[in-house]
Amino acid sequence: MPASFTLTPAMSVVRNEDFAHTADIAAVFAGRMSSRELPPGEHPVSCEIATETVGSGVRLTFTSEAARQKAGTVVTHKFFFVDRQECRTRMHPVSPERPTATSELLVLFVDGQDRDYCHASVYDAENRLLAAHAVVFDRHGRNVPYAFTEQYVSTLRLGSATLEEVRDDAGRRVARWSVGLDGLDGPQQVTVAWEATGLVHSEDLTCTPDEPVLRHDMPLDDNPRLAPGDWVVIATDEKGRLLAQTLVTLTPAASAA
Repeated sequence: MPASFTLTPAMSVVRNEDFAHTADIAAVFAGRMSSRELPPGEHPVSCEIATETVGSGVRLTFTSEAARQKAGTVVTHKFFFVDRQECRTRMHPVSPERPTATSELLVLFVDGQDRDYCHASVYDAENRLLAAHAVVFDRHGRNVPYAFTEQYVSTLRLGSATLEEVRDDAGRRVARWSVGLDGLDGPQQVTVAWEATGLVHSEDLTCTPDEPVLRHDMPLDDNPRLAPGDWVVIATDEKGRLLAQTLVTLTPAASAA
C-alpha cells in the first residue's frame, strides 16, 4: 500500500525579486528562515567553507556556529551534490558553551572532471533550515560561492506564491502549490516541480490574464510518487528561470488506529 506523509515547511517561500539586488544565495535564504530554536536575525548561523586537494579528490570542510543559542541541541549539516544526485548528512551536538560544529567530506574527482558544486546547509532539530550556502570547487582545492545571477532569475512579475496543506474538492489531503503572475497580456507557461535527491516530478501549467493564479496539488495520502526526505518545491518560467521556491520535509504519517 502506498505511503502517506506529513509535510513540514523547512523555510518560507523564496521569490524571484529576492535576487533583484544580490546573487548571494546565503543572504537570500537567511531572510526566509522559520526555525523556532534560535532568536530571529538576518544570519542566525554563520558558516565557513574550506577546500583542499587530497589525492585525486578534494577535502571539503564546513563549519557552522550558532553564537546566540540558549540551550543544547543538535544541528544537521546536509550536503546536496546536485550533479551527482547525492546527499551526505552529518549530525552534531551543540551548546551555548560549544556552538561550533564542523563536518569534513572527501569528494572524489573522476578523470576529466575539473570542478563540482554542492549546497551546504544547516538544519535545526526540527529539520528547519538555519543556513544555506552553495559552493563551487575545483580539483586544485579552490572554491568560490555559487553566484545566482540574473540569468537564473525570471523577469516575470510574481504575485502570490504559497505552499499549504489543504483538502481538495474530493476531500484528499494535498500540498497545494499556488503561484500567481501579475501584469500578464497573454498565456504564460509555468513549470512546477517537486525535487528530491535522484527524483523529480514536474508539470507544465499555464497562467492567463483571466486566470493568473495556478494551483498544483500533490497528494499526501496513498501517493507512490513520494518518499520521506527533503524536497524542493519550485516554480520556473518557460526558460527554466526561478519564480518561487521553498523547502519541505516529508515524514511518514502516523497510521490510523
